[in-house]
Amino acid sequence: MGVLQRFERRLEGMVGLAFARVFKGKVHPAEIAKALQREATEQRKVMGEGRVLVPNVYDVRLGPTDYENLSEWSEQLAAELADMVAEHVADEGFQTFGDIQVRLERDDELHTGVFEVASHVADPGAARPERRARLSAGLDDDWGGPVPGHNTGAPAVPPPVPPVAGRPPLPPLPSIQGRGPAGPSVVGRSGQRPGVSHVLVVDGPGTRHVLGPGSNVIGRGTEADIRLPDTGVSRKHVDVVLEGPVAAVQDLGSTNGTLVNGRRVGRQPLSDGDVIRIGHSVLVYRQDGA
Repeated sequence: MGVLQRFERRLEGMVGLAFARVFKGKVHPAEIAKALQREATEQRKVMGEGRVLVPNVYDVRLGPTDYENLSEWSEQLAAELADMVAEHVADEGFQTFGDIQVRLERDDELHTGVFEVASHVADPGAARPERRARLSAGLDDDWGGPVPGHNTGAPAVPPPVPPVAGRPPLPPLPSIQGRGPAGPSVVGRSGQRPGVSHVLVVDGPGTRHVLGPGSNVIGRGTEADIRLPDTGVSRKHVDVVLEGPVAAVQDLGSTNGTLVNGRRVGRQPLSDGDVIRIGHSVLVYRQDGA
């Protein structure tokens, strides 16, 4: 079971309601989870001796409506998101300085359904006098590690990401509605195994739509291949084009636009677990083993 699938199972138990009722038209936690994974990967920095360091503090800015919508679960959700990022970091072989933190913040300038993610490194030793002295002398870099080439007398490898302390592990929880038991994780697009089906899962009812080769138009109109009874969805809203092993989403000039993992897109390739939001509907792209 992948990192996102484990997060989603814990999320379903935490919310305890059909997602379509709780997050209709608003930011979906699965969108935040995917965006945090992307942020960690995009902000990685290769250091000396082959170390790959990523930020350990992640700020998620939400508009007033979304912030209030998540306020009931904000503390537990932030903790679950931090655990999810820690699992992703460990799976990718990345390292951090200090525990991973996720903070949910309100931003009155953001519209409902839109969020932003930023990250930085919080070095626990940055305030110590000896740390400041090493920075001034050029012995440490701004990520908190020794500059390559300086003899420190010890290997310049930060400690591994520790588990988040203070919380017992959650018991197993039922899967999101409409999804069966998770199968083996799927290799990425560049090394995809044969026998993989491409599926869109409509969140809430859990309806699964297997994508066929070529065009797969989603919309409210009768001419759409996948019809959604959603007044916020255009008659022909978006096309998910499947070309060989690669699926890509393309907005068809819709009135309200298309978001993938919280970002408005025109055309973008998809990877397993990506969250597509059109109108009030949320769809999750899956690569399932045959």
